[in-house]
Amino acid sequence: MSQNKKQIYLLGPTASGKTELAKYCMDHFSLEIISVDSAQIYNYFDIGSAKPDKNELHCYPHRLINIINPDQSYSVAKFLIDCQQHIGEIYQNGKSPFLVGGTMMYFNALSKPMNATPASTKESRDYFNGLLANEGLPSLFERLKKVDPEYAKKINQADTQRILRALEVNYLSNKTLSSFHTQPQKVAESDHILKLALMPTDRKLLHERIELRVDQMLAQGFIEEVRTILKLFKNIDDSHPAMRCVGYKQIYLYLNNQISKETLREKIIFATRQLAKRQITWLRQMDKLEVVDPFDEQLTSKVHDKISQFMDS
Repeated sequence: MSQNKKQIYLLGPTASGKTELAKYCMDHFSLEIISVDSAQIYNYFDIGSAKPDKNELHCYPHRLINIINPDQSYSVAKFLIDCQQHIGEIYQNGKSPFLVGGTMMYFNALSKPMNATPASTKESRDYFNGLLANEGLPSLFERLKKVDPEYAKKINQADTQRILRALEVNYLSNKTLSSFHTQPQKVAESDHILKLALMPTDRKLLHERIELRVDQMLAQGFIEEVRTILKLFKNIDDSHPAMRCVGYKQIYLYLNNQISKETLREKIIFATRQLAKRQITWLRQMDKLEVVDPFDEQLTSKVHDKISQFMDS
């Protein structure tokens, strides 16, 4: 099989070192990166999304970074369309697509595509956020179990964003979110894809790295970044998908005097750990992963060998 018809995925939880490893792979193989990150799609979401800086992006271009403003919406269905377009362009360039990120729903959709779901509207977001405030999340989860029991079984009953989105889809289309899922229809044959998964064997090391990253983000001006975004886009609040991103949501609450400066750091760290936990849960449910430990001293050489064998097969 020709090298330029193969794809490589690099998946892993937040703070597991995906960007640095991706840069190493770019240096050693003929690859082009497609970002698989639902926070890095936004302009101005730089520090809090751990987006590569301008110099890094110049040396290691990433597709699907900085593609919309924070007040705009983006869906899994739109990601699939955009991703397939970029995959085709990369093949035309004679290189292999290198999909890197931690948004597991996007990765999952690549092997189990969905039909296009209705776009979120301000009216529908306001309606369900009002229900959330008045009735509470447990009540909304019970609603979801009645209207879409299949999807309710798949998600955590504390996952506010997915519960609200599933109810919103039902509200806008009179269909269940589950009905938008098609039968598994491979975007590419599985033997065309190498899926490298960064899975820490020692969760404590990942937690330490998360703490370090949060401290670095706050020192780099994360709070000011969010303040600037809210000045530029006065129509967004914490009901908007962009402001539900980890870290951004907590700083939004802080800037609106809903949490204290003293507790802000701990709340971001806790939310980031929860994100990492969910990402690892997704990874454990995925098929045909080549698992490597991000804290293995031989990480780069092991990844190099796996990619070399895959490209030569």
